[in-house]
Amino acid sequence: MAKRILILGGGAGGIVAANNLVKHLKGRKDVEITLVDKTGYHLFYPSLLWVMTGTREPEDIMRPLSLLERKGIKVVVDEVKRIDAENNSVELANGKLDYDYLIVALGSTPVPEKMEGWEYVCSPWTVKGALRCREKIAGFKGGNVLVGPYSWPYKCPPAPFEVAFMLRYLAEQRGIDNANVTVFHMWSQPMEPFGPLMVEGFKKFMGMYGIGFRGKLEVERIEEGRILFRNGESMDYDLAVVVPPHEPPAPVAESDLAKPETGGYMNVELKTLRHPKYRNVFGIGDIIEPTIGLGMAGIFAHFQAEFVASQIIDEITGVYMGEHYNMTGSCVMDMGYLGAAVFCDFSKKLLGQADYPDCYMLGGMKAFRALKIVFERFWLNRWF
Repeated sequence: MAKRILILGGGAGGIVAANNLVKHLKGRKDVEITLVDKTGYHLFYPSLLWVMTGTREPEDIMRPLSLLERKGIKVVVDEVKRIDAENNSVELANGKLDYDYLIVALGSTPVPEKMEGWEYVCSPWTVKGALRCREKIAGFKGGNVLVGPYSWPYKCPPAPFEVAFMLRYLAEQRGIDNANVTVFHMWSQPMEPFGPLMVEGFKKFMGMYGIGFRGKLEVERIEEGRILFRNGESMDYDLAVVVPPHEPPAPVAESDLAKPETGGYMNVELKTLRHPKYRNVFGIGDIIEPTIGLGMAGIFAHFQAEFVASQIIDEITGVYMGEHYNMTGSCVMDMGYLGAAVFCDFSKKLLGQADYPDCYMLGGMKAFRALKIVFERFWLNRWF
């Protein structure tokens, strides 16, 4: 009987895992690779901020997952309802699939509607939210701009700062002189969990562009024109962009794959990214990041997918010089005026050998804006 490899989720981790598996196992009649996704398309999340600013339309940053079928990957457009790891099966809205290997790459789910007062702000962490932000930005004539997260964790830790840079640039481009842009955060300093070099780097750029920062603030509720925080403080706004709460998908949170201490995100071993109990079940991307201590970002899912795929390929073929787990990450930001790039090695931090990742920041060059555009095109062309 053929080995059935089932991948749940068509985000960054899911498509990289599927492509790597088919690349090395293609032509084998004893292997079946199936990817399940409820939307039927892949969305390049980093470019949602460009949808927000109007330089991209949603269809520009989406690709139909059906394109993977020409490579030998079966694509099922359906919703995962229940994961039964005890019996090696997954229940869908319209059926059931059995597996020999399971890769869970269901990500995290932004839930803006769980913010009290969410109707007054916008959140470009979904296509709908990015288009809503575009409308609000188009009508902005000046005043106080607030950007920050409702809670932690969320996709792409630097993203609120990137949004702030973009909005500052747009205001100046339009000749709006009275735009006061401020980032609020539960961190005491910008990018605090990433170490002193990152803190100082972000402080420098925010100071250069006149962007304020207010730390140690956790949102209590949002009102029209005002955000109230749990410490009793409040801030007025004319435009507010708020990172919505994120939660684990129900099929994981409601299964015994979940780790209760993380609020229902998936439990895995750092060394293998396998579930401690179910050794044929792997997790990659946002769904495991709170467990292993990483932020949520597509680059982490990418490297984890390569590592997980290599383990499965090795077990099926018997010998394979595959991928070691690359515990690094990088991020290129569009700052409007210029661009910046961040690189971090998380290996010592994840292994408990350091308090912070080893991070480096480069910025102040237009080339980094171009690099982000090139990476977007490369990503969408590479995997599809």
